[in-house]
Amino acid sequence: MKFIHSMIVIAMVFMFLGCASNKEQVKKDQPIKAKTHDEIPIAPELEDNTALIGHVKIQKLKQHLIVNGVPGEWFDEQIQQDTFRLHFNIDQYFQKSAEKQTDHDKKHDIPWYFARLDVNAKIEKGKSFIEDRIEFFNRAEAKHGIHKELIAAIIGVETNFADRHQRGKFYAFNSLVSQYIFTNRKKFAIREITALYKFSQKTGHPPQYYTSSYAGAIGWGQFIPSSLQSFFIDSNGIDDDVDPFDIEDTIFSVENYLYKNNLTGENIDDYNRKYKAVFAYNHSDVYVKAVLYIYDHLRDYFRQNQTDTNMEQGKALNNLFNY
Repeated sequence: MKFIHSMIVIAMVFMFLGCASNKEQVKKDQPIKAKTHDEIPIAPELEDNTALIGHVKIQKLKQHLIVNGVPGEWFDEQIQQDTFRLHFNIDQYFQKSAEKQTDHDKKHDIPWYFARLDVNAKIEKGKSFIEDRIEFFNRAEAKHGIHKELIAAIIGVETNFADRHQRGKFYAFNSLVSQYIFTNRKKFAIREITALYKFSQKTGHPPQYYTSSYAGAIGWGQFIPSSLQSFFIDSNGIDDDVDPFDIEDTIFSVENYLYKNNLTGENIDDYNRKYKAVFAYNHSDVYVKAVLYIYDHLRDYFRQNQTDTNMEQGKALNNLFNY
């Protein structure tokens, strides 16, 4: 009965999508909430062609996930959650992304992208962000020599240095299911829902814990679920204690991601190596340039601070010896 109920819920959602008129475009920014069982008259909605198409797509998605080792019962349970929504305008978010508009559509240039991100404000915010967590950044940098300023710059671009307003307006599960149904990202969605299931099992957090971007990227470092599986680590080395909304874990995990993409202290001064490692994080030229711009300015700031500190210490020693 639970399976039948979940399919009816999905069918009802698609019925609403199919009946939406072009005059209701403004409302498409709002997520669609599935009706409860008591609100659904069964027979008429299941006869709607759009609902039947949606029913088939959901069944196909479920079968793909089962092949990947995801229990069907788990999938049904997520569909029945009160938080479940389908975002039928999900593809619009991808089409309107700043990176796509700059890199691919050429509607805007690099200065526009930098202004949109307000990179200079991020540089200022990044200084205190690092200083307030200097112990963790120094520990992360000491692992493989990857500069703390680069780690921070990525977090700055991704979530404005763990700004609570950047926690995510979507649920990752909802976003990924919507991508399977409404976009050409079906293989991506199957892979990432599978990874979300595994990561949820590993951490003990239900999928509803993982709010995300429209793309399904989670946490202060905006890792997609498969990247959480592959790269996200605990700051203290406790494998089952990872949390993408823990800033310390995020610092060490961004470092781990860059290191696993062939960046180390030995080659970090090589621009091409830095570029490739950051590009692996986000396949966008303008994104990489923004990260490296913030990194360079943060690096200059902390090097100057270190130089000033060394000079002050040198003066103090000279005064001591002269005394």
